[in-house]
Amino acid sequence: MAPNFLGPYWVNILYHGAVMPHSMTIPTKNWNPGAGFGTFDDWSSGTIAADTMITNLVDELRDAFNADTVFDSWTIFKQLLPEDEPEPVMGGAFTGMVGTDVSGDWAGAVELMIIVRTASFGLAKLVMLDAVSGNDFNPILVPNAAIQDILDEWTADTNGWSGRDNSRPNIFLKATLNINQKLRKIYRLD
Repeated sequence: MAPNFLGPYWVNILYHGAVMPHSMTIPTKNWNPGAGFGTFDDWSSGTIAADTMITNLVDELRDAFNADTVFDSWTIFKQLLPEDEPEPVMGGAFTGMVGTDVSGDWAGAVELMIIVRTASFGLAKLVMLDAVSGNDFNPILVPNAAIQDILDEWTADTNGWSGRDNSRPNIFLKATLNINQKLRKIYRLD
């Protein structure tokens, strides 16, 4: 497998904030077709229902967003080899999944990135756009409660989330909050 190859499977989560839509791409272990939305292999040699794994993570992600953010849908993609074309294999919609932060802190064009070390010593990142900033852009070296809940779900061995090195997300390194310069221009914040 090519280093940092997104495949063989990943989930694309579509969500939108007050201004524009965004997407989040997260690698996974193997997806297996079957009843319902199929299953993902997990890191404890079992499987988990695909819709359960995805919904559980998004349920934790909601705490990083205000109520203007709505999680819309998800699609599982397959790309077994780098030269293959990505192919959607399953999808679903979220119902009533909106951000839960009520602080009123700045969120427009904010990029929250959670960075972890994988079990194979690679890096894995979750990137969230229009996330709540806490009005503090210092690096987060000790996870707050919301980030810890996301980490617990993303790194659990009973799930099939993966890094691009096909290894389990494992050890928290840091989280960063920045103003995404591309979004800043699109939102005309200059």
